[in-house]
Amino acid sequence: MRSTILDVVCFYKFGYIIHMKKAITILLLFLASFAFAANAVWANGIDEQMLNQLIYSQAPPKTTTAANAKIDDISINMQKLELLYRLVARDFLFEIDDNAVYESMAKALFTALEDPYSAYVVATEAADFSTETTGKYGGIGAYISKNYLEYRDFSKPETYMVNISSVFPGSPAELAGLRAGDLISHIDGNKVDDMEANDASKALKGEPNTKVLLTVVRGNLVFDLTVIRKIVSIPTVSSTTIEDSIAYIRITQFTNSTSEQVLKAMDEFSGKPITALILDLRDNPGGIVDAALAVADMLLPKGTIVQINNKDKTKDRTYVASPTTKLKTSVPVYLLVNKGSASSSEILAGALKDNGRATLVGETTFGKGLIQLVSPFGEGYYTLTTSQYRTPQGNDIHKIGIAPDVEVLVDTVEEDQMDIYLEFVNSGVTKKFVDEHPGYSDENMQLFMDTVVGPEAPLPASIYRLLLRREYLYLVPYDKRPIVDPAFDPVLSKTLELIKTGR
Repeated sequence: MRSTILDVVCFYKFGYIIHMKKAITILLLFLASFAFAANAVWANGIDEQMLNQLIYSQAPPKTTTAANAKIDDISINMQKLELLYRLVARDFLFEIDDNAVYESMAKALFTALEDPYSAYVVATEAADFSTETTGKYGGIGAYISKNYLEYRDFSKPETYMVNISSVFPGSPAELAGLRAGDLISHIDGNKVDDMEANDASKALKGEPNTKVLLTVVRGNLVFDLTVIRKIVSIPTVSSTTIEDSIAYIRITQFTNSTSEQVLKAMDEFSGKPITALILDLRDNPGGIVDAALAVADMLLPKGTIVQINNKDKTKDRTYVASPTTKLKTSVPVYLLVNKGSASSSEILAGALKDNGRATLVGETTFGKGLIQLVSPFGEGYYTLTTSQYRTPQGNDIHKIGIAPDVEVLVDTVEEDQMDIYLEFVNSGVTKKFVDEHPGYSDENMQLFMDTVVGPEAPLPASIYRLLLRREYLYLVPYDKRPIVDPAFDPVLSKTLELIKTGR
């Protein structure tokens, strides 16, 4: 899948990253720069001198090995391709754009791999990644992904529609009813089939308080949703204490500064009588592997963190925790996960679960066990699947995920009730109630449930309660909103119960 030009969240100065689904995951919550700095070495590309030797070699290697045979095949194919190219250049009636030819051949090379995680991105698209981050814009507040156009299969909607990977709590997307796993077929009436991911991202973004109409596909159900764009600015790490003794850290994404932010939060907890740590990875689509490894190392006193396997077995690596930790081993850790927890999140979850360091609470994770190498090449760049990771116990979680120790299912709107939900959301009764009863209180909540919802409401009561709660929170500046909201978060509420009861 191709990512948006401005919103790639997985590309940082490290070469090894993880992509969620068949795409580079896009964060519609803040922008991340993709700087091709001359002094930033992300990965080892193909040396130009070596490339020339491969193309123009005249004789096969003297020693026949599988590797040499492969190199010889490449030499032969490149010679044939050069001959064909020169024939075309000689006889083609019209002028040839040599740069366009090169970029098409480069893209075709990766397409032939039939790996939806591997692709060549041309110079005109790669250049846009140097745009500096602003951190704020009008958006819907969701992670999206989309297949590279080369990998569309029109018998499978998920390969040509926009995929909602996860939705941020309190975001316009969540308020409108979007959820992880939804597909978007149209944006403001325009089909997304031929859009690259960056085009879809640009279409979703816009001026704050403007509307964007989405046609959503959820299973066999197709419906329209109107989402009101808002200014969204989301930190990757937030922390607080619950009931003065329970440390809470939420990681929304693994970036090259995540471990530093987590370390800072852990240092702030060090002077407090902490009885438990809750690490929240829900809807975290992954990111920098090194960041996940660093966080795992802060919590594990010993043991394997992850096993990474490569085509060249001499490059296989097993990462082991150092003896130093940032949290006493006597302090229990609870890890919150759901189906939006993927990639680097699963590396961390697998490390803590397999080593018996954390209790996982929530839902089974996404299931993404492959790692891609990202490297500048020429004026473009390429992504290539180079590694597969396994948990410390050797489990392959790709397309499987990691099951929680304690499963907590959250109330959702079923497909056959979606029309009822949309009618209620679009009616504006929630906003009207908030305008007439400013300031959230338990009394206002009960009044809303008694007078607006009523005892015979068709949807679960928790759905209505959450809608009203979100409406009140929208009126609160983001930095003033509560980091945790246990009364409206059944997974967190269950975790607090586990901590108190010890079960």
